[in-house]
Amino acid sequence: MRHLAAFATAIAMLPLSAQAFTAKNRLTVAPVSNSVFEVVGLPGSGASHFWCAAGEYALAQGAASSARIYLASGRQPSVSRPGRTAVRFTLAPDAAGVTPLAPQLTLSVDVPGDNLSVAAAREYCHVSISRF
Repeated sequence: MRHLAAFATAIAMLPLSAQAFTAKNRLTVAPVSNSVFEVVGLPGSGASHFWCAAGEYALAQGAASSARIYLASGRQPSVSRPGRTAVRFTLAPDAAGVTPLAPQLTLSVDVPGDNLSVAAAREYCHVSISRF
């Protein structure tokens, strides 16, 4: 039992990038802060790929499918994977300093505050996987 506790402590002390989550579409998701996580893109990643991975991660973190995911910031250098590009999301817009917007008719990763439900974001996984 003591070995299990030591292992859990060691895992908790790993850098954020070592605790990354990989979505079905192979994009990596890593926490940036207590309220923000980033989805690290691959070459050719589009908005649907980023939203898919954000939805998968939110669900894996225990968010309800009806919870909203908010775009915290558009494409920018990744903090968890230097040299790569990432998009940042949050489930807690107030804590992340994001002003929620009314739902948009187009899908993008350009306008902070844009949002989708976890379920709607995950629907893009069905589109993304076949085209990636």
